[in-house]
Amino acid sequence: MADDENRSPRRDEAQGVNAGWAAVSYLLSGMLVWGFFGWLVDRWLATDGIGLGIGAVVGAALGCYLTVKRLGA
Repeated sequence: MADDENRSPRRDEAQGVNAGWAAVSYLLSGMLVWGFFGWLVDRWLATDGIGLGIGAVVGAALGCYLTVKRLGA
């Protein structure tokens, strides 16, 4: 109970901002990492961006999953 009295609205706002940046970073990093792997597959198989597209979509899906799992959003 003492913690509830000492909490300031500014601290709650900062925690919300941190959660937002964490969500954005999960999504972007998933797309970048898996997109890079897709690009490598494209280079290896000499395809025209198919692996990159699949990697970016998979990365976005995994980023969404990680955001929900970690942040409970």
